[in-house]
Order: sequence, then C-alpha cells, then structure tokens
Amino acid sequence: MGEDGLASGELREPGAYGEVLGLTGVWGRAASGLIGQPTTAGGLDNLAEERRLLQQGLALAGRNGITSVHNMDGNSRLLALYAAMEDLGELTARVYVPLSVTPETPLSGLREAVEMRREANTDMLHAGLVKFFMDGVIESWTAFLLDGYADRRGERGSALYSLEHFTGMAAESDRLGLQITVHAIGDAAVRRTLDGFEAVQRINGKRDSRHRIEHIEIIHAEDAPRFAQLGVIASMQPLHLPGALGEDQVWLGHSGEERWERSFAWQTLRQAGARLVFGSDWPVVPPNPLQALHVALNRKPWLPGLPEQRQTLEQAIASFTRQAAYAEFQDDCKGQLRAGMLADLVMLSEDVEAVPVEEISRIYPIMTVCDGRVVFQA
Repeated sequence: MGEDGLASGELREPGAYGEVLGLTGVWGRAASGLIGQPTTAGGLDNLAEERRLLQQGLALAGRNGITSVHNMDGNSRLLALYAAMEDLGELTARVYVPLSVTPETPLSGLREAVEMRREANTDMLHAGLVKFFMDGVIESWTAFLLDGYADRRGERGSALYSLEHFTGMAAESDRLGLQITVHAIGDAAVRRTLDGFEAVQRINGKRDSRHRIEHIEIIHAEDAPRFAQLGVIASMQPLHLPGALGEDQVWLGHSGEERWERSFAWQTLRQAGARLVFGSDWPVVPPNPLQALHVALNRKPWLPGLPEQRQTLEQAIASFTRQAAYAEFQDDCKGQLRAGMLADLVMLSEDVEAVPVEEISRIYPIMTVCDGRVVFQA
C-alpha cells in the first residue's frame, strides 16, 4: 500500500492473488457464482462441501451436453475425490485429471502423475497428463511476446520457465510416458514450448506422445507448421476470441493490429497440418459448446484483408468430439457415434445441420447420456 492508502501495484496471476483470496475465504475463480461458493467459512477443508461443488459442476456439464471433461487444475487429492464419487455412482461425465505442476515442482514430483495414472484407469476416470503454465495472459500484459505490446512497447511479458528448465521437466515427463499440456498464449511462449518439445524428441526419441499446447492466442507464422512436424496438438477455445462474449477492446488494444492476422489462427493452423482441438477453459468462459460452435462458424475478420479463420460445421464438431477424444488417447472408444463405442451422446433441440449457421446458438441440449445413463433431461 502506498502512503495515500491506495494500492501501489497489481496482483496479476493466480499464484499471487490466489493467496489473498485464500485469506478472505473465497475459493479462487470458481467462486465467481458460476457454480456457487463454499458454505464453510474455512474454504474447502470440508470434503462433503468439495464433493457438493463438484456435483454442481458435473450437473452443469450435463446441462450443456458435455460427456467428457479435462479437469486441468488437478492433483492426486482431487483424483481421489473423483474416484470416491465414481464408486458412489455420482460421476456423470468422464474425467481426465492431470497433475498441475509449477516451476517449483522438483523432477521427482512428476512421479505423482505416474501414481495418478496407475490409480485411475477406468472408462469414467483416468490420468497420465501433466499441466504446465508457460506464461500469463494478454489482458494483464503477462503473456510472453516476441516483440513489445502495442500499448507498452518496451514490455514483452515473461515466461515462467527458461527453455532449459522447461526442457528438463518436459523430458522427464516424456520419459515417464506422460502426456504434456502447456498453457502458452503469447507467440514467444508458443515458440519456447515448441522448442522444448523439439528438444525432448532429440533426447527421448519420437513417440505417440500427443503433447498439447493450450490457447495459442498469438503465433508467429514460422511456428504454425511446427505443430504438424512435431505431432503437437493445438488446443484452442472459440469463446476466448475477442468480441465473442461482447466488446473486448482490452485484448485488441494490448496486442495491436500488426498481430491480428496471426491471432486465434484456427484455420491457419489447420492449413499448416495441425490437429485442432476445441474446448471451453471454463470457468474463464461459459462451458456451452453450442455457443462456442456459433462463434467458430460465424467469425469475421477484425479488419479487411485479414485471413479468414472461421470454421465449417464439420471441422468445429470434429474438434469438439473426435479430435478431443484423440487429445486424451480415447479416440478408439469415444468421440463418435459408432457401434462398439462408449454410449455417450447428446440429443439437441434441432438438427444442427439444418439450422442456418448464424442461428446455431438457438439450439440447446434436451438430453445428455453418459455411459448409457441419462444424466440430464430437459
């Protein structure tokens, strides 16, 4: 605090402001009212309370026609809670739980993910993924850029890992047979992650690793082909697109017009041979796939002459289903309506192929079935 009693700085990332929220008894981002707040004053020490909140989240998934989720803020404790819910018949969506690691995690700490994989390997619950954060976000100038921000020319953001540090952590994860996914938003963060994955292949050899990069809001043109070359999955979120949920001048102003042609470059990555997967990143944005489908199909360039990035219906549905299943090594059993596949499906209010693309968002789920069981019915 300054001498005038006002804050003299900002806490821009969860690692900083999470400590403050913990002191106030507020549970992180999920306490924003999207699924409710803990009723116990001490946060989530009460397992019954945590289980209640997870039940609310799973019910929300069902209402949105979602039958599989990747719970990215994961650890062995959360996995054990999901396993207990599975035993009680309360798991109404299939869950993939990674181990969330930080720059402070020792190499030996990665073995927790191996144990998680050993402990959970059912049709409803599995593990074997590690989650890294390479940078922050454009909105708070914490995403890592190759060049300065448009409105702060001397500032590029920064990475949480040096290339050497990330390569060492990723190589050990890969050696243990784990899948790796990395939050990387700025073009410098994406490049550093790709450089690390390339180094890992030199160290360990190439395998069917299906490593992923999450978000990829800005990418340098030279890095787009590297996804296909390295077999790295591009995992992106249509509702993160500036303007998708209303005006978003902050993102556009921070990034600058010179970057817009390579921002949220869905079709550019597809044309470069990348395997593109769509998700929500809830609770940052709503978990509604049909709302995201509407954005993907109706996107317009921000300026004349920018590349066309909108998706076809076939492309977008595949990215939410078949390709999403591939991204968690489950494409042999789910992601398609075929004989022999797991009995997961959603019945929609209208034929998605008959509704004009500009009206897709009017469609809604009327029944969700997971593992042959009706988990939501309108």
